[in-house]
Amino acid sequence: MFIVTLTIFILSIYLAYFKKQPSQKIIYGLLFLGFFIFLICPIQYVKQYFIFLIILYLSSLYIKIIYNWIYKIIKSLEDRKKFITCFLYIFLFSIALKLIISITNLSGIKWLYFLNFFVLDYYYFNFINWKNSTYTKKENSKQNEWEESITFAIFAATLIHVFFIQPFTIPTSSMEKSMLVGDFLLVSKMNYGANIPNTPFFLPFMHQKIPGTENTPSYLKNIQLGYNRLPGFQQIKNNDIVVFNFPADTLRDDIPFDKKMNYVKRCVGISGDTIELKNKSIYINGIKDIENIPTQFQYIITPRDSIYVSPKIVFSLEQTLLENDIETYIQYVSKRGYENPIKITQRGKLEKSVGPVKNSGIFITFMTMQEKKVIESKINKWFNIKEEQKTNKNLFPKSLKKTWTIDDFGPIYIPKKGDILALNQNNIHFYKKLIAEYENNDLLISEDNTQFHINGELTSKYQVKMNYYWMMGDNRHNSEDSRIWGFVPEDHIVGKPIFTWLSLNYNAIHKKGIKNKLGIIRWNKLFTTIHGKKNEKSYFLHFLIILMLPTLIRWTRRKLLS
Repeated sequence: MFIVTLTIFILSIYLAYFKKQPSQKIIYGLLFLGFFIFLICPIQYVKQYFIFLIILYLSSLYIKIIYNWIYKIIKSLEDRKKFITCFLYIFLFSIALKLIISITNLSGIKWLYFLNFFVLDYYYFNFINWKNSTYTKKENSKQNEWEESITFAIFAATLIHVFFIQPFTIPTSSMEKSMLVGDFLLVSKMNYGANIPNTPFFLPFMHQKIPGTENTPSYLKNIQLGYNRLPGFQQIKNNDIVVFNFPADTLRDDIPFDKKMNYVKRCVGISGDTIELKNKSIYINGIKDIENIPTQFQYIITPRDSIYVSPKIVFSLEQTLLENDIETYIQYVSKRGYENPIKITQRGKLEKSVGPVKNSGIFITFMTMQEKKVIESKINKWFNIKEEQKTNKNLFPKSLKKTWTIDDFGPIYIPKKGDILALNQNNIHFYKKLIAEYENNDLLISEDNTQFHINGELTSKYQVKMNYYWMMGDNRHNSEDSRIWGFVPEDHIVGKPIFTWLSLNYNAIHKKGIKNKLGIIRWNKLFTTIHGKKNEKSYFLHFLIILMLPTLIRWTRRKLLS
């Protein structure tokens, strides 16, 4: 589809610049072609057509601006002087700042590198009204002004996303009840320090792949800069909620660490901690964690053996779980037998594929202890509720035989930067991925796990180069976390969620009654802060007041003047 879109785009450029066709006609033509593709091709190709068209258009704007800039430098002596002066200042300032940082070890002043943008503005953009600036404003056509505005907006937004703050959404239930499916977050890159992109060549606002495509990467991995982080103003603490790149992402081979999927979990263990789970409780360095965090666990609801449970009662329970926003999977029965458990809201889709189904009365739920008590009091006459205990064979580390479960796990030591690990046949299972993959060493292990060659040298010790963390979801029985894939290296840390600006409850449209359906917006979560514990504070009222303030001021002025 890209070749087709590229051909169409080149033809559009030819018509616009050589045949002088009006832009409006060309836009109508491109839209008509999109509609024609919609008629003869699957919707996926229509998405690809418009996405590739936008990418090509924005790329052409950047190429045009860069070409004009280089052309002026080549042709004009004045522009050459300006270019040399500007970038000489930037070069000298950057070298001086690097020397100061290396001599004084003041990593906090790395943020001063952003002052180079003010030098560029002084010589080329003049968004700030500098006195004695060498910038001379030239008359531009409306089209040129529009193109420059678009390119600057994209450039500025990309800088904000990469270094300061970025929006995220919660797609899964692994952090319920702290974070809900449908939450829209703002994640601060500054709290823990912004990670300078390891892959500098990427398409803005696209993390892994180009939308509408199956697996087309939105970046080039030919050049990778390695791990570099600007200083933050706080360290990760126990029970902080953290956004990070998923360490075990295997979407494609050799994916750069900063382009792995984004996950959000709670950091229950930090560097230097020894973590252990005993009967679902977390112990840090042998001390039980007593933080009041609303964790969820898996419970199976089944009909009592000695009592007939009518379909009406089963349906009533189904609605109760839906109305209370409890994550539930139901096992339905079709003409071919028991189906795999699915969400309540997916029944219609199942019936389209297998025909009519009925509820078997078996519910797999994920609830807090408080929710369990409430539901149990309502259904105790007809149903049993029992906690699902299971041993997961895929627990970390997978190469070590053990009897751990997701509720009884560990102990495991979480390495910190500078630690010297004494390697042996017992702990090498925990640290071999750290040594070989995360810290890029050549590791060879003997068959009996007693001899270790690191970068060709026989050794029994290893000095850790980075800090590591242990992440877990609050939905303890429905979360793929460090219990499955182990440590999270510090170069995978993305940022700290600080604000929920919108929260949508997608289950609301399946509820009965207009009032419940209007609950698609969780009003109590709008504009709420995120602190890691359940003590959110809403600033929605403050936002409304600020929004209405200009109107109120204008109304007051009119009243006073009349």
